[in-house]
Amino acid sequence: MNKNAILLLITLFIISCGDKNERNISLAVHNPTNIERESEFVLVDLSKLKEKYRDFNIEAFRIFDGETELPYQIIDNNFAGFTLNVDAAASKKIKITFLKEGKLNIKYPPKTYAEIAMKVDYDYKDGKYTGGRFQNFSRVRIPDDHIDHNALFKYEGPGWESDKIGYRLYIDWRNRIDIFGKKTNNLVLSKVGINDLDAEDDSYHYMQEWGKDIFKVGSSLGIGSFGMMVNDEIIMVSKRDSVICEIIENGPVQAAVKVDYFGWEVDKRKFDLNARLSINSASRLTKVQLTANDYPENFVTGFAKHANTEFSSSINENEWSYISLFGVQTAADYGDPRNAVDNLGIAVFFLEEDLIGQTETDDSYVLILNPTDGKLNYYFAAAWEQEPEGIKTYEEFINYLEETLIILNQPLEVIF
Repeated sequence: MNKNAILLLITLFIISCGDKNERNISLAVHNPTNIERESEFVLVDLSKLKEKYRDFNIEAFRIFDGETELPYQIIDNNFAGFTLNVDAAASKKIKITFLKEGKLNIKYPPKTYAEIAMKVDYDYKDGKYTGGRFQNFSRVRIPDDHIDHNALFKYEGPGWESDKIGYRLYIDWRNRIDIFGKKTNNLVLSKVGINDLDAEDDSYHYMQEWGKDIFKVGSSLGIGSFGMMVNDEIIMVSKRDSVICEIIENGPVQAAVKVDYFGWEVDKRKFDLNARLSINSASRLTKVQLTANDYPENFVTGFAKHANTEFSSSINENEWSYISLFGVQTAADYGDPRNAVDNLGIAVFFLEEDLIGQTETDDSYVLILNPTDGKLNYYFAAAWEQEPEGIKTYEEFINYLEETLIILNQPLEVIF
């Protein structure tokens, strides 16, 4: 047998072995609505996939829409998350290719990001952390003596972003959520505030090339912040025994922050509260998942009340609903909304069956919601007119809200 024939046999043997180790399966994703679903987040339950295809290998698979490979992410160790376009009232087949043996190390470009950066190599003087540098951590126990504006954490706590917008949580006693408006689709938070090493005017309060902190929070509920209502008083997650913050997802399609609050003092009771805050690529929505022990009677959320705005709501029986605010309510340089010039829309989405009531304070619109067995899910979103292709009018914002309701109430269906 000549040399070329031997090489051909070896090649055919390698291809044959590869074919035996590789398998293709198909799933359908159905759009039950009459609107096109663009870059919508899809979760595939991998345990169900494993039940149907016993040789499925969670450590070595790829997902394809036709010939286009879809970036995906393993979420909560049991779901594959990815984004997909599906035409109105249509189904789309996706192909999953996997190796029955072995592993694949696939890295996709990120479209989401989350971080918590704490100062190291600092000087501590008069209650302030000066100098030093910010270092990212995957898990941080918040010092018991941490207070606001002491420059220990980059932009005062954890931040998370999609390609559309960013948010941050004050990890001190305030425990409010704020908004980073973005003039770019690039991920920016890793570079925001890295040189703000002293407890003075922070750079992100002034317009940057990427955008800025566009919201005035103060003592309000900010956007989507959480607390509890007791005797007509809102108790924020301010007094607590200890706090641990962890970055639990940081991939191509989802970023998520988890905060564990131990010994949250509410009236004469104490609760342990877990908050999971996540954002998906191509989305403005942050999903809030709260879990508390000892069966709390309610949670409250909402957003800040600003002048020159229009409040609206859509309450739908047994479905997702919203309250919203739109108008010239962005914070001008260093946080003064009285000089705002830009339109900003903010909203909280909640299940009508969870609604106990609505109220107002001097600075906030408030939702009182009923947790089931200590658990509650809701979403919040902000839309700034200076985003690339941003929402600029009240009518456009209402259209966005109504389309979001359709998406929440009728999610894409995965058919095995």
